[in-house]
Amino acid sequence: MASPMYCETIFHYHDGATGVAVPSTVLDGRSSAPADFERCGFLLVEHHSAVADWNDRCELDRVYRPELERFAVDFTGCDTAVSFPLIARSMEAARAEPDHAPIEFVHSDFTDDYGPMVTEPGRPYRSFLDPLLADHGLVHDDVARASRLMVLQWWRNVGPVDADVPLAVCDAESVPADRLIRQMLPYYAGLRLDFEIFAVRPPASSDRWFTFPRMTAEEVLVLRTYDSELAAEGRAFWTPHSAFRDPHVPDDPAHRRSSVEARALCIWH
Repeated sequence: MASPMYCETIFHYHDGATGVAVPSTVLDGRSSAPADFERCGFLLVEHHSAVADWNDRCELDRVYRPELERFAVDFTGCDTAVSFPLIARSMEAARAEPDHAPIEFVHSDFTDDYGPMVTEPGRPYRSFLDPLLADHGLVHDDVARASRLMVLQWWRNVGPVDADVPLAVCDAESVPADRLIRQMLPYYAGLRLDFEIFAVRPPASSDRWFTFPRMTAEEVLVLRTYDSELAAEGRAFWTPHSAFRDPHVPDDPAHRRSSVEARALCIWH
């Protein structure tokens, strides 16, 4: 049996005032990742897409987003999934929009404020979400009355399989709530959103980090970053993650990461 260890690397945590670089072990998720999505918050799945050109934004909107909405309904059992605009993340994309560079600090995308943010009137995030709801024949009240809300995310490698800064994910249940630090992001990629993220304090020993080496465009890593049901039960709804420098991969242009991120709001009526 192959060793579950993939590499040693550095992850950048936060102590409430500044970043903290922590030497860490990354495990090979293909041989050792937890299998229970609800508990750990992530799962690698095979997923064939009809997208022919991952650089064609119009094709991604036309083909990929509806594919993922269908995936979300089947995967979670929700009634409706509303996909968000996609993010192409690479060093080339970062030249046009710095927020689209690979994110090399440990975080989870939303806090328990996500529920109030999408249900309360007057929140800036509503100007982002309401047009997406309207595209699906939904209104704000459909979200406010929902019995459950979840944010599902997908990470897909569309560049070299041996990318220089791939994604790693951390077992959600291994990161207790007292290590999470709320941070408000007023803007992201030029949009006024006013949303909270969780930064993560350094571990006392080490976290359980996983990566999936040599991911292809026929696979997708699924993450959960909000779940109103788990939040109400006081359980881990966050999934810490971060890009990391892969020491096995040469630092040269042939190995520059290129990925497509997607998110959807899953709604139970």
